[in-house]
Amino acid sequence: MSTLKAVSSKLAAEIDKELMGPSIGFTLQQLMELAGLSVAEAINREFPLKSAGEKKNVFILAGPGNNGGDGLVCARHLKLFGYNPIVYYPKRTEKVEFYKQLVNQLSFFKVPVLGPENNDNWLEYLKADKTVCIVDALFGFSFKPPLREPFATIIKEVCDLQDKVPVVTVDVPSGWDVDDGPVSEPHIIPKILVSLTVPKPCSQFLQKSSVHYVGGRFIAPEFARKYGFEPFEYQSCDQILKL
Repeated sequence: MSTLKAVSSKLAAEIDKELMGPSIGFTLQQLMELAGLSVAEAINREFPLKSAGEKKNVFILAGPGNNGGDGLVCARHLKLFGYNPIVYYPKRTEKVEFYKQLVNQLSFFKVPVLGPENNDNWLEYLKADKTVCIVDALFGFSFKPPLREPFATIIKEVCDLQDKVPVVTVDVPSGWDVDDGPVSEPHIIPKILVSLTVPKPCSQFLQKSSVHYVGGRFIAPEFARKYGFEPFEYQSCDQILKL
C-alpha cells in the first residue's frame, strides 16, 4: 500500500484550487460526482445488501456546502445500487444552480429529500431497525466552530444513535477540525471515514475500530508527489482503497 500521509486544510484547499484551475480544468461538478460515487462504493463494500437482510435504508445528512453536495450524489448512486436512501437537507444552497439540479435528480429517482419543513420530525424517518447506516455529509474541511442550529441538534441526535446505527463520514467528521480533530461536544465517532483525495490530519483521531478509506480517484501520480504524498494504489475499477 502507498505510504500514508495526511495534508493540512490549507494544502487541501490548494489541491482543489489547482485541480479546478485552468491548467487541469476539472469542474466542481466532476469532482463532486466522483466523491459521491466513492462514498456510495464504500457503503456498498462495508454493508452489502446481500448481508443486510431487511435493512435497506441509508439516512444521508446533507449540509449546505460541497460536503453536502457529495452526500446528494452519494444518495443517487445508492438508489441505483439498490438501497433506499433518505436525505435530510435542512439548509439548502439556493445560489448555486448545480445543487438544485442534484435535488431534482433525486426527485427523478424518487429519493425522499426532507427539508426545513421536517426539522421537527426528521428522526421519524431514521429507524435503527431499518437503517443500514447514517451518512454524515454536513461539513467539510472548512468547518469552524461553534456549531449552530439546526446542526448542533442534528449532531447531538446522531451522537445518541451512533452506537445503534453506524456513521459513515464524508472526508471530515462533522464538528471536527480538519487539523485538530474533535472540537465539539458531543462529537460524531464515525464507524467509516471516506477521505477524499488524501487523508486530512484529523484522521489520526479515528478510533482503532473505525474503517478508513480514501476515495476520489482523480489524481495523477506526478500531481500527488508534487503535494508530498505517494499515489494510492487503487485496484482495477475501484473508486476506493481501504487504508
